[in-house]
Amino acid sequence: MRVGVLGDIHGNLDGLKQALRAMGPVDRLLFTGDGYRDLSKVKDSFMYPIVGVSGNCDLYSEYPVDQFIELEQYRVMLTHGHRYGVKMGLTTIGLAGRERGVDLVVFGHTHLPLITEWEGLKLFNPGTLCRERSFRGVTYGLIEINRDGIRFFHERL
Repeated sequence: MRVGVLGDIHGNLDGLKQALRAMGPVDRLLFTGDGYRDLSKVKDSFMYPIVGVSGNCDLYSEYPVDQFIELEQYRVMLTHGHRYGVKMGLTTIGLAGRERGVDLVVFGHTHLPLITEWEGLKLFNPGTLCRERSFRGVTYGLIEINRDGIRFFHERL
C-alpha cells in the first residue's frame, strides 16, 4: 500500500498540484488540515480516496478534527495537531494516540517534517506545502506498507 500525506497548504494551490503530480499513484491520500478550500478545488480530478481532517485555519470544512482509519494492519489517528499542543511537544498527542489504541499518529500544524516514535507509538508529520511558513522547505510525505512493515518518507518540492 502506498499512501500520500500532505497538509498545511495555506493557499499554495500550485504547490498542491505539484505535490500531487510528484507523488504519483497512491492508494489513498491523507490530508492533515489547513488548506481544505485548496484541496477541494482539485480533489475531483484525482481517482484515489481522500481522508482529511480540519485544521485551525479550516473554517466551514466538511472534515472532522480527528479521524481513525486502518491502513492495512495499522490503526491510524489522523489529526491536524493544534488541539494537542504539538508546537510545544509530542507528549499530549502521544498520550491521545495511546489512549485510542493506535499504532500511528499522522498530524500537521508545526510545518516541520517529522518521523519519530514516542514510547513505541509512531508519529509522522509531512511538513508543509507553504514555502513562506517553513524554513525547511516545501515537503509532502509518503507511507509505504508491505509485508516487511511500514516506512515513512519526506519528499521536497
